[in-house]
Amino acid sequence: MTAPEMPISSARVGEVLGVAETEMTPRRLLAYASGLLLGDDVYLDDARPGGVEMMPAMCAAVEWPLSDGAATSERLGITLAQYRSVGVHAEQDSLFHRPPLMGERLKTTGVLETLKQTRAGILMTCRYDTVDGDGAPVFTSYNSGMFRGWRLDRDLAGVSTRDSLPGVSLDGATVQTDEVEVPRCLPHVYSEGSAIWNPIHTERTVALAANLPDIILHGSATWALAMQSVIRAHADGDPRRLKRFGCRFSGMVIPGESLTVRHRDAGAGRIEVDAVDRHGNPVLSGGIAEIRQG
Repeated sequence: MTAPEMPISSARVGEVLGVAETEMTPRRLLAYASGLLLGDDVYLDDARPGGVEMMPAMCAAVEWPLSDGAATSERLGITLAQYRSVGVHAEQDSLFHRPPLMGERLKTTGVLETLKQTRAGILMTCRYDTVDGDGAPVFTSYNSGMFRGWRLDRDLAGVSTRDSLPGVSLDGATVQTDEVEVPRCLPHVYSEGSAIWNPIHTERTVALAANLPDIILHGSATWALAMQSVIRAHADGDPRRLKRFGCRFSGMVIPGESLTVRHRDAGAGRIEVDAVDRHGNPVLSGGIAEIRQG
């Protein structure tokens, strides 16, 4: 789909995208982890003391009712079909203030934080703040998307409230690696377990019509698999120790193939991370994780 004849207006920057509530039921927590085909007891044994822990990447599923594009496209003055046809997930950077508890109810508020004109198109960043019943922060995410070929009516609108990703490259560095198989069924299972659905991930006819080579794995699922590799390697498998996980989305993962997660300890609880496909092409880049001391 081509770019609009008139530029996108920056006037709606700063507006609230909406509010969503999520109950952290055992069913939702178990389904999300199972949607990634994870077998860790910390995610699957609801009879353990304190119940199951939230796989931290589930924050994307909690935020999905506000980040699926409906509210944002309305504010940008475009259709949801236009939004989905040209929008590409560019970055996900999440801060985990404390682990959510099984059974509690969370409230998420989304804000259209910044719009920036780049040579490739418009880079949009939305902030999602999730709090508990007392209003205390649980996790905060910055979700950026690129609208390829589209124009903004000014170079930059809004001010970001986050620290940018450091963008460190691991090419040529000494790293730990973790090869992760991506079964052909994973996008289907993840769609249902996470309730994050877009037909380009599960229906080949739709993916091919969008000029994709095949169905592709959700960016949030790729992000989650890399996150879990880091949790296992650097946090003794304890998801409660993850403070931050962010990266840029650099390429596609075709289900039925594999990806290799690369990471190294940079000291002071900071882990640098990226991922490549089976051909060595970047999938995730410039990533960072921050780990609480055990």
